[in-house]
Amino acid sequence: MSGVIEVEGAGRVPYHPNIGEIRTEAKLRRALKDFPPLAWFTSEVAVPNCLRNTQFSFVDNKTGEVKHDERAGKEVSDALALNRVAIGFRLADVPSIMPWPEYAGFSTAEGRELNESAQEMGDDPTKWFVSETPVDLLKSIQFWSSVSILKPYLERRDAYLKDMHNMVRNCRERDGIYIPPSWLKPDQARALVARFGVPVFDGDQKLPEQIG
Repeated sequence: MSGVIEVEGAGRVPYHPNIGEIRTEAKLRRALKDFPPLAWFTSEVAVPNCLRNTQFSFVDNKTGEVKHDERAGKEVSDALALNRVAIGFRLADVPSIMPWPEYAGFSTAEGRELNESAQEMGDDPTKWFVSETPVDLLKSIQFWSSVSILKPYLERRDAYLKDMHNMVRNCRERDGIYIPPSWLKPDQARALVARFGVPVFDGDQKLPEQIG
């Protein structure tokens, strides 16, 4: 857990407890020609439609065969995301975040293509924000999540914000900590962590000095 909102392509590969690593192929991301990788944000709490139109591929580990599904549909995209969340920041606390329409890349050819494709899906790019540098999760002031995976409706859950901040601090202070997916049941999370050979602690529990 890096503890930051990374710019495009810089995040670590997520690990799914059942299907293993989930990778994003480079050719499925934007071209990165007209402006550098960015961290993207929106002033809307709802999940943007452009994030619910996933193209994905499955790779056979033995044959290397790749199969693509051009339009997976919103339900499949939500299922792959597993747990939609929104994290809120106060702009005054994160000066690197600026409105996308004020960013130089907005009016470039690549920016216009992004805007047009988003508008075709019903999104409003004028409500987007960007940062050229990673954004520290400890700067966050809100946390929203959905009870349903297939029909995501984000609700504010302030109680979890403290747990998230605590997990970020623990991961930065100590090596070898693994945070299991929040959608796992407690017994499933403990079983998964046991496979990695690391101790189990609750999110709001202070870790001992030595956990190895």
